Amino acid sequence: MRIGLDCYTVIHRSFSPNESLAFAESLQLEGVQFLEPCSVVPDLAPDRLAELRRDADARCLYLEIGLPSPNPFGQLSPTHAPIDPLERATWFRPHLEAVAALGLSHARIFIGNRHDRFRTDPPWPEQCEAASRTLRAMRADLIALGLRLGVETHADLTCDELLTLIDTVGDDVLGVTLDTGNLPMRLDDPLRAAERLAPLVVMTHLKDAALAFTDRGLCWQARPVGEGCIPIAAILNLLHQHNPALNLSIELHPRTYDLPIFDPTWLACFPSLEPASLAAVVRLAVLCERRYTNGSMPHPDAVEALPWPDRADTWIKRSASVLRSILPTS
Repeated sequence: MRIGLDCYTVIHRSFSPNESLAFAESLQLEGVQFLEPCSVVPDLAPDRLAELRRDADARCLYLEIGLPSPNPFGQLSPTHAPIDPLERATWFRPHLEAVAALGLSHARIFIGNRHDRFRTDPPWPEQCEAASRTLRAMRADLIALGLRLGVETHADLTCDELLTLIDTVGDDVLGVTLDTGNLPMRLDDPLRAAERLAPLVVMTHLKDAALAFTDRGLCWQARPVGEGCIPIAAILNLLHQHNPALNLSIELHPRTYDLPIFDPTWLACFPSLEPASLAAVVRLAVLCERRYTNGSMPHPDAVEALPWPDRADTWIKRSASVLRSILPTS
């Protein structure tokens, strides 16, 4: 298992692709995960993609990349991408070819952002079905190019919904990009979700998280690996059992996110939510609150008082150090 960096963590630095590789190398990290092919080579020119691959290889760094969302109704859907599933699949083809041109067999995708589930235009189930139709229309291209897409736990799909999507489209072309910190945002018990998803994980975003009670329910905040409430060591052991060569890409960011679990309307957007899963998330929040009280963990408000550029590099280094100390070796 190699430890690297997802570029979203340092988006405030406006690095070029090659500068991102150099930055990871300077921190003694072992790879970089980029957002999508257009973010590294806007015209998707194969020779420039191959050049980036050569630069990563010369630095002995792994290279990973993502793709745009197949959800035509998501807030993060490219405005110029078609809505019709067959047309959207055709639109995706050069992006898939760019992934292959980078010499990769996996790419990250996501279905929605953290707001899409709560919209009514169209409702979340219709967005998921539209994304599923697009992915099914992409199957032939994915098989021809030897690609498997890792659907991220992107504060959008619940674990149940993600597994249903993979079962519908086929696990020969779909797997999972496991974002460890995002799991409680969709009210999944992190360890239980990791147990179910681990056999399908092809890519990762490694982060920890903190939870705190608010008047509306809970708030969520990303934290450096090992400094939150996610059972990272146990999850890594699960991942290692199924894929000991899996890359671990650190992804961190600022901001707190609202989880208004006291609001029945908000909770109704999780129709399959099991009481045990919600209880597991609330328990994590209780454990965090105890640590705020005894001073062993800073409260989210105190953390957010420090601007992101002033903490990003330190958080990356601390996360990498913890990962190295708990990395499974056998």
